[in-house]
Amino acid sequence: MFVSTCDQVSDPRDNVASADSDAQLRHTIAVLEELLAQSICLRDLYRDARWKTADIQYRRLRQLFDRHYKEQLHLVDVLIDRIRTLGGGRQLFARNFLQGTQFASALRGNKAASYLLNELLDAHESVLNTGRPDGSAVNAQWAHDFAVGEVVLTNDAQSSSIFDQLADCEPRQRFLRLHAGVALDCE
Repeated sequence: MFVSTCDQVSDPRDNVASADSDAQLRHTIAVLEELLAQSICLRDLYRDARWKTADIQYRRLRQLFDRHYKEQLHLVDVLIDRIRTLGGGRQLFARNFLQGTQFASALRGNKAASYLLNELLDAHESVLNTGRPDGSAVNAQWAHDFAVGEVVLTNDAQSSSIFDQLADCEPRQRFLRLHAGVALDCE
């Protein structure tokens, strides 16, 4: 049985729904591209941090930075694949992500280590603010994208471990952390 296509009437609400979904898609792609740029910056920070912690006294930090560097590489791959899947990969070129080689010098003392950790912590906070702008982006359509979720979860975990390392590097923070339980027990 043949159905005539001339008799079908298009619903104007379909065009509005299509325009809304296109706008949401473009916004999702824009957020993913911003997360990609920040993840690449964070990956480069970890690459430099690995070089700066080549000394034996920073062995534990270097292992942490190696692991975080590999996780950031994975996130960059996931974000690029997701952007291309959504049709936003027309302007993704390798030259956009390559930076000049920077030579890093070795760290000298705990202040240099805490400065490096603070720099990484700030970069993670920037990524988390983009991934969930109001602290929680439950209502935002792009927040339900799996790539955004993976970026937020990974950066949240890395941020926590960097914060723990920072607390270990700074004696005052270590003191407050160790005695926080004692202070709570007294109240």
